[in-house]
Amino acid sequence: MLCDNCTMSVNQELDYYSLDDALARAQTSMDPSDCHGLLAGLICAAGFADPRLWMAEVFEDYNPKDKPQAEAFRLVQALYEDELARMNSPDLDFALLLPDDEDALRDRVASLGSWCGGFLSGLGLGGVKEQAQLPEEISELIDDFAQITRVDFDLDSPDEEEQAAFEEVVEYVRIGVLFVNEELQPGKAPARIQ
Repeated sequence: MLCDNCTMSVNQELDYYSLDDALARAQTSMDPSDCHGLLAGLICAAGFADPRLWMAEVFEDYNPKDKPQAEAFRLVQALYEDELARMNSPDLDFALLLPDDEDALRDRVASLGSWCGGFLSGLGLGGVKEQAQLPEEISELIDDFAQITRVDFDLDSPDEEEQAAFEEVVEYVRIGVLFVNEELQPGKAPARIQ
């Protein structure tokens, strides 16, 4: 489901798991978080996500006559359209597509790492120039996101402190993505992140 400060609605819960099921039926190796991150990175880099770019990443050999692939494509396209609108909304309602709070924290952390990995891939596919040529704040965010992809979480019974720390990292990534979008797409994203 979508994680917006980890407050989730029933409709959002279905989105993550429905996409997970559709991607599995389509036999892709991408999970929903990775897919969502990829789209967000493409949007930040280019202002939109060209289906020719993300289709090649999500589906090895896309066949529109393959019903599971066509359904997964439809869901990813709908996810993209929603994400594009939310990333450019003055309401700041963009949220990361992550498993819900009922899933193990270890799984949610892994999904956050996958999301960040997808985001970094999307930036690269979208044509973001060398990191050294980016503004310092964006370069630091990219470094932070790369570190998040390598986080290994090994607690069997996390306490409230670990749960809260995770929620803070999710919010940091969410605001960071909005900032990157605003900086790289100043004409499309409303000025709102200071």
